[in-house]
Amino acid sequence: MRSKRQCFFHAIMTAIPAKVVAVDRQSDQYRVIVRIGLAKYRGSFNTLKFGEKKPFTGFCRDGQLDLVYFQDPGLEAGESFPLWTIQ
Repeated sequence: MRSKRQCFFHAIMTAIPAKVVAVDRQSDQYRVIVRIGLAKYRGSFNTLKFGEKKPFTGFCRDGQLDLVYFQDPGLEAGESFPLWTIQ
């Protein structure tokens, strides 16, 4: 039986086109809305991998990500968002 570590290395990461729709500062956190560029994406939030700046929490619904950061993620509306999924 493979360990979790061995299984991780066999996972396939696939880039997902995504774009920042909005960034909103709310008190001590930042809310970032991201539109996923795949019309039929129905994957789980738990299978998503982010670039260097990972959100504290978030959810995925109807091709949109709603993310929460506690530090300024340095993102602006209209720019590409680094996103991958593990298969």
